[in-house]
Parts: sequence; C-alpha cells; structure tokens
Amino acid sequence: MDIFWEAARFTLDLTWRTGSVMFVSLFGIEIVMQMGLMTALRPVGHPVARLAGLPSESAVSFLASLGSVIAAHAMAARFYDEGKLSDRELRLTGVLNTVPFHVKETLTFQFPVVMPLLGFRLAMIYVAAFWLTGILKLIYVLAVGRRHPLAGEGRPDAFASFECAPDDPDCSRPGFFSLIGKSWNARKKMFFRMIGLLAGVTFVIQVLYLAGMLHWMERGMAPLTSALGLPGTVVGPLATYVLSPTAGITFMAGLMTQGAVSGSQAITALMAGGLIMIPVTRLRRTLPRYMGLFGAKNGSMICLVTMGFAMLARVIVLGWILMYL
Repeated sequence: MDIFWEAARFTLDLTWRTGSVMFVSLFGIEIVMQMGLMTALRPVGHPVARLAGLPSESAVSFLASLGSVIAAHAMAARFYDEGKLSDRELRLTGVLNTVPFHVKETLTFQFPVVMPLLGFRLAMIYVAAFWLTGILKLIYVLAVGRRHPLAGEGRPDAFASFECAPDDPDCSRPGFFSLIGKSWNARKKMFFRMIGLLAGVTFVIQVLYLAGMLHWMERGMAPLTSALGLPGTVVGPLATYVLSPTAGITFMAGLMTQGAVSGSQAITALMAGGLIMIPVTRLRRTLPRYMGLFGAKNGSMICLVTMGFAMLARVIVLGWILMYL
C-alpha cells in the first residue's frame, strides 16, 4: 500500500507542477493568438518552416518554444487536433520544439550549476554532450523534413490566422474578461484530456518503478563502471545521478575534492551514467508528459527519438573521452 501512496504523491506533485505550466502555457498562448500578437514574429518563423520543409504551423510552434517548450508542444497539439498537422509533421515539430531548450538550459543550469561543481574543463565536456544532442535533433528534423519539401505549399499561412481584417465588424479587440472566456472555452477540453493522460501514465510508471520492476537499469551500473575501469566509489554518485542529476554531480564533485576519483574518471562516469539516467528520466517524467500532450502513439515516438539522440550524443562524447582524455 505504501507503494501506491508514494506513487500517488509523486503523480500529484508532477501533475500539479507540469499541469500548472501546461495551463499557463496553453491558455497564455491562446490569449496571445487571439490578440494577434503572433504576427510580429512572422519574419523569423517562415525561414524555419522552409528549411525544414514543414508547414507554417510548425514555425509558429517553434517560435513558442523560445519561451516555453510545453507551450510550444501545446500549440503543436492544438494544430494537430485541428487537422493542420499530419502525424509526421507533428512528430518533427515536437522534436524541433526541444532544440531551443539546449541553449536555455545551458544558461540556466549548465553554467551556473555544473560549472562551479565540475570546473570549467569538465563542465565544458559535459555541456558538449548537451549541445550535441540539440545539433543531432536539428539535423534530423532538417534531413527528414526535406524529404517532403513542399509539405506546407498550398496551405493557408498559419500566421495569417492571427491577423484580423480592419474592415471586419468582429475585428474589434475583445475586453479582458471576454478574452479569458473565449480562451477557456477554446482550450478547456484539450487541457483536461492532457492532465488526465499525464496523471494516469505517471501513476502506472511510478508503481512499476517503486515495486522494483525498473531497478534493473540501476543494477546495470556496476558492470558498466567495471567495464570502463572505473573505481567502485563512482557507483554511489551514479545511483544518485539517475534519480537527480544535480545531486549526483554534487556527490561526484565531493569525491573529486576528496581525491577519491580523478577528473577524467568523474566525467567518464557521468557520461556512462547518462546512458542509464536518460531512459529512467524519460520513462518517469517525459513520456507521461508527451503522451498527455500528443497522444500515446505520437508522444511515444517523439520521446523515443529525443531520447535516442540524447543517448547517442553521450556515446559519442564518451568515446572521445576514452580515446583522448
């Protein structure tokens, strides 16, 4: 019974935090669109759509990701529900929306948190894996998108839908409360569907995790560290790293300070540990969120693709470390 209570607590916490951002993002973007403010970003959005061979709806969603990835995903989900994005376009848009995150996260986490803990040299290696992930995602979207370079041709410009003709009698800007009401009525059904799926998938995965059915990922650390010639002292920080990267890096930094591990051993362990941490965090947090936003099939595919590139980047950087560091 304790497992179910703990799973329920985790689910409630994650649903509250993520749902709050979803709520603000979904309805905030809806308000912005109804006010016609998205048209100012048209010159930035169109080149993105052309380069990726995607429709203008993808460019609108990508622009939203510069402020919030969840807001961008919510917008893409809205376009999909309206039939303006196909399954293929939705998946590519979902991947593209995560690219700006790699720039923002560098400024908000990697530099202010990782660099003081690991030092400049090791932190830049750690950041390199993060940046490489974003580059691989962008290359993937451009390469796959260009297979159908005319995907958006003949469709109405998505930015035009945010404009209002001056001679339109309904063009007058609605009052504040009217704007709130229209936004709520337009997006409430989608919001509750997303929250329901997010909570359900999160709860099931947490029960499996707490019951020990997913601990095989953590048990795989000892053979992995042994194969890489790392000391047994890194297993503790890596087990922590799987559950909390910040806590794991802090733990590892403490071992470095004590001289228990060298810098090269620490960064090698963190790169290798990422191969376990990434699937665990994607399964526990990202997959429920994406399934709530995009539906089970498309959400799973987007999560799988982004997870694959994150792990591939780690493998590439780990290989470089083993050869040259």
